[in-house]
Amino acid sequence: MKLFSKQLIISFLVCLLMLYLTELFTIEPHVTSGNGNPGLLIIMLAAISFLFFGRGLWKILTNMSISKRGLLFMGIGSLCILSMSAFLEIIYVLDLIKQLGGPPSNINSRIYRFSWINQYTNTVYVNAYTLLIFISSILLIYSIQKLFTKTRGAS
Repeated sequence: MKLFSKQLIISFLVCLLMLYLTELFTIEPHVTSGNGNPGLLIIMLAAISFLFFGRGLWKILTNMSISKRGLLFMGIGSLCILSMSAFLEIIYVLDLIKQLGGPPSNINSRIYRFSWINQYTNTVYVNAYTLLIFISSILLIYSIQKLFTKTRGAS
């Protein structure tokens, strides 16, 4: 049995491309922009590509035979990665808000009167941390589901 399919690898590469494009179409905090948010389309495409990748990953996992011990390691590892990624995402968001001069409600902020989704904050939603959060969440949910099923089926 193949561990990874060509489709899953291509899907992952598309996710990486979306990370790059989101970064490319996000305006730096020190730059003034009046051109709207061209990165909004990229964010939507990124969400779709993340979902396709997640679906493919789930399919690969369901076709694998993983021992109870392997599932336990998968669950613990994915929980650690999820926790660290969430922590780093929070730090990233807080730093970006600081660079922008505050949230949209702050009159001194570069994003004053904008919504939270704007040309300066695209990378808050699509970045390496959010991709890791997504992948580790899938692995954690899968491992918990399978561990519960195996434990329940054994009794």
